Amino acid sequence: MPPREMNQRAALDVAWRAADHLRGSIDATRYKNTLLPLLFLRHLSAQAEAGEGRQLPPAAQWDTLTRRISEVGSDAAAVLDEAFVELMRMHRDLTDAFAPAESLLDGLSSQQITDLFALLHNSWPPADEAVDAAGAMFTNLSARFAAGEGRRGGDFHTPQSVARLLVDTLQPRQGRVYDPCCGLGGLLAQAAMSATADGIAPADLTLVGQELNADTARLARMNLGVHGLSTAGIHRADTLEHDLMPTLEADVVLARPPFGLKWRPQPMDPRWRYGIPPRSNADYAWLQHALHKVSAQGSAGVVLGSGSMFRGVTEAKIREAMVEDDVVACIVALPTALFTTTGIPSCAWFLTKDKSSRREQTLADRRGETLFIDASGLGHMAGRAHRVLSDGDLDSITGAYRAWRGTHPTASEYQDMPGFCRTVSVADIREQEYNLSPGRYVGNAADGPGSTAKSVHDTVDELTRDLLDLLAQAELTETKLRRHLGP
Repeated sequence: MPPREMNQRAALDVAWRAADHLRGSIDATRYKNTLLPLLFLRHLSAQAEAGEGRQLPPAAQWDTLTRRISEVGSDAAAVLDEAFVELMRMHRDLTDAFAPAESLLDGLSSQQITDLFALLHNSWPPADEAVDAAGAMFTNLSARFAAGEGRRGGDFHTPQSVARLLVDTLQPRQGRVYDPCCGLGGLLAQAAMSATADGIAPADLTLVGQELNADTARLARMNLGVHGLSTAGIHRADTLEHDLMPTLEADVVLARPPFGLKWRPQPMDPRWRYGIPPRSNADYAWLQHALHKVSAQGSAGVVLGSGSMFRGVTEAKIREAMVEDDVVACIVALPTALFTTTGIPSCAWFLTKDKSSRREQTLADRRGETLFIDASGLGHMAGRAHRVLSDGDLDSITGAYRAWRGTHPTASEYQDMPGFCRTVSVADIREQEYNLSPGRYVGNAADGPGSTAKSVHDTVDELTRDLLDLLAQAELTETKLRRHLGP
């Protein structure tokens, strides 16, 4: 096993053993709020020991914390609060990064706290080995905690294969990257890691996020911190009600909003250019917010539930206006069970204000066109209820989009692939009454040249697409009928 992977596994093993100390004492939904801040502080101390990263005041160094907390009669919360205060005083970008220690340690006995600090002190990998393992550890634990929290956990965590789908498609390499519902900051961290893998300094990206939940926003800053990224760009507020950055123009917007969120529209808000979305579902508020934040030549990737591709009546009018204004670049139908918190199928919307070639030799002029990709049959089960997109799956999806847009590194020529992808004109979408389900446009794999009889898998995929289309038509018919019959 490569040394880097061994280091990551060793750090994760210690962290998971630490989680065992919490079982039975606090609710599983609080694990992340208790353990992740301690792991972040332990990581900072390991960095300082290795002569890397931030300097730490003595009160925040882990050996000092462990010694003081183990003393007879020690007030662990007071000791930890002192460490937080001194650390935030020394590093202004960490201001308000830590919740009060009393809430963090609530429910744990003095002996449990002492044992927890001793475990992280004695079993943590050597400082020079653990520094680069913390980011992977944070990401892995976040995924496990999200699975344990059920639906609530899905609001703060984006599965890595979904994060890679958005990032690898749009490939942010410079400028501002913005996530309006950043959760634990996974999409922002993925953007920075992807850029680093291509030899680009993380400093070339300005990472900006907004998050409603105070504890989650703190953890997002810690997540960026363990990845060696600036933590200053994370802000806390309800994005749809109170946009803290009204003048922000982002080069790339990445978002995985909560599915089916109810909200309270602000009628005079300039973000709702294409119409005010219904209170019952904020999907089209997130889409329009993303478009509002994208720069003139920027792009946005937003993952939503599959119903966003065809629901009406109010949303249908907004969808029609967006299509006619030529801001929908690509729609990707995704498979079920990508999220551990729900089994419903999802989709990815890719939006831009400018589909022209922009006088660049590689970019294709896609004005008046939208790319549809049906990836609903991709992925493999990584458990009884969780599906994962493989590297090959991601390459197929992102490769099709980048070839279509002209951003593929080999400048490969885009070609429609029956059953998988097809570029469609606005006129064709208009004929389909602005239903954006890819199954309506891509056809069947058997339609291609040299094709043979359908396999069982192909048949199941086709029937699934037909069923989704029928459900969409039924929903639209019911809505129209209710409108005619009145209240």
